[in-house]
Amino acid sequence: MRVKLIDIDNKYRESKRRGKRFPNLALMKISAYEKTLGNEVGFDIENPDKTYISCVFTRNRLHAIKECCDVKKGITFGGSGISLDFALPPMIDLLKPDYDLYQSGPWKDSRHFHTSMGFTSRGCPRKCEWCVVPEKEGKFRRVQHMREFHDSRFKFCKLLDNNILADRDWFFENTNWAIENKVKIDITQGMDIRFLTDEIAEQLHQIKFINDQMRFAWDRIDLEDRVKSGIEMLKDHGIKTHRNVRFFVLCGYHKPGDLPEPFCEDVYRCNRLIEMGAMPYVMPYDGGTPLIRALARWGNRVTAQKATPFYRYDRMPKPESS
Repeated sequence: MRVKLIDIDNKYRESKRRGKRFPNLALMKISAYEKTLGNEVGFDIENPDKTYISCVFTRNRLHAIKECCDVKKGITFGGSGISLDFALPPMIDLLKPDYDLYQSGPWKDSRHFHTSMGFTSRGCPRKCEWCVVPEKEGKFRRVQHMREFHDSRFKFCKLLDNNILADRDWFFENTNWAIENKVKIDITQGMDIRFLTDEIAEQLHQIKFINDQMRFAWDRIDLEDRVKSGIEMLKDHGIKTHRNVRFFVLCGYHKPGDLPEPFCEDVYRCNRLIEMGAMPYVMPYDGGTPLIRALARWGNRVTAQKATPFYRYDRMPKPESS
């Protein structure tokens, strides 16, 4: 049987401003499953008997629908860009991904496609109102040890956990394995500074991170004291926070029916992180306003931060002419 896979987000990546190409984990697991059945699987299969379409980002949903209309038979499509209810069955989800799927074609020279990736845990104990994780993944739970999805051909492994510090023992078990096996890791989601302890800070100092970057998150203004103490704790354990620590800063979010969060609070969090010796990374909510996007252009570039304070930034949106 011939099985075609369509990675909507990589196929219709609009420009470099949309970010780097990344492999689709669900398609790699589907490929692994279909190959166990003896099927021929790939992105360029002609006249397929079955077609799987995966869409992660809602901005590409229309492209996914168009692809569905073009497929004649045997179509399965899903992904968080289509519906949060879609999930791979456990017999597929727990398979080791087929990393060979992205070892040729336009991805063969990208380091991002020569990296193991997976979840050691799913879900999150927090219930942040802006986040889809509780609805999409449910309660926090362990899923797989990273040795189960790491490919020994690769020196790097991306951990996609939504709140990796929520289970301290599981975090240590996985990261100890990475240290012992000299695997560099990338914890892609912002770690929860509220779970940070001296023991975890020392472990983070021992871990080899891809690009020497570790990420946390500061989404609420009322967490300032915890963020400050956490940064000091990281410094106490020899971590150069001004160079190796970024904080995701959610900007532009407000509850439906409420007045928008004052923009000055978004700017304040970015400035405070710089003052405390860490780097902000602005995450505009729902695309953000022109002013939020200007803050992202400034806050996400260290050279821009050093060159000028935000209030003097020369790439502000131009006022509309009357």
